[in-house]
Amino acid sequence: MSRTLLLRGLAARTRLVGPRMYSSHNKQEYYVDPDPQIGDYPNLPQKFAEDRSPYGKYWDRQMRRNFGEPIHEQDEILNMWAPTRYSSPGWKQVGKMWACTIALVGTVYYIIAKTRSETPYLRAYYPNGLKDELGGLPTRTLADSIEEASK
Repeated sequence: MSRTLLLRGLAARTRLVGPRMYSSHNKQEYYVDPDPQIGDYPNLPQKFAEDRSPYGKYWDRQMRRNFGEPIHEQDEILNMWAPTRYSSPGWKQVGKMWACTIALVGTVYYIIAKTRSETPYLRAYYPNGLKDELGGLPTRTLADSIEEASK
């Protein structure tokens, strides 16, 4: 009886270990025009040349093409001379970048504020103000200065 249970367990395990069916949602799918109206010419997917590996062994390394490869109908849009496609990062990643930038600036400001040395001089103190120190008249008022300037 134990041998039967062992064989059943092995049989169940081999069924689970069989070839795995991979899902196709991990693969990047390219758009193929359902009605291209190009006659006998092959209907190729819209795949940018930028998406091809730059390390591949191509006949034309600049355009990332091999000899005899059919050219797409819209090659001027899909080749390497086309404008670069820009994929912006998501809002979550942008938020992390801003948070890191603000944290870095705050940390640098805090370190500079805490390690700043004291001033290497003493501030001048004039108990009676600058009028006495510079030889001015201590009793002169603003009205006196205006009257003297208008003469």
